[in-house]
Amino acid sequence: MDINKKLYETYSGLMEIKGECSCKLIDELNMSELTLRQIEYIKKFDQYDCVTTSKLAKDLDLSKPSVTEMIKKFIKLECIYKQKCNEDGRVYYLHLTSKGKGIARFEQLAVKRVVDRIIESLDEQEIDDLITLLSKIK
Repeated sequence: MDINKKLYETYSGLMEIKGECSCKLIDELNMSELTLRQIEYIKKFDQYDCVTTSKLAKDLDLSKPSVTEMIKKFIKLECIYKQKCNEDGRVYYLHLTSKGKGIARFEQLAVKRVVDRIIESLDEQEIDDLITLLSKIK
């Protein structure tokens, strides 16, 4: 077997493992109920510690009613929660739930799961060798 084919097959196998980890994470987080655009909005939420509907609408360049509907869906899906402002009872702050944070940080979590699989499969010397080899690619 030539080296290109062997490398291709080995790398494809690693990408298959990443795909499996990603699929399991998608199921765990119920992400199939969200569109890609909604996932991007959740990532935007992650940039804030807390945010108001008005601020979010402005930053996303969407109408406040559109953002309000989106927020209702995210609350129903347990991605965010609302918290009343202590100083002004008319104002609510929006926060990501742990599920929402998982969705916002999906790629990092998927890669972490691949790394966990590597750690489970290799001994310390093999991991050091893999790090050395992968560092040469940068």
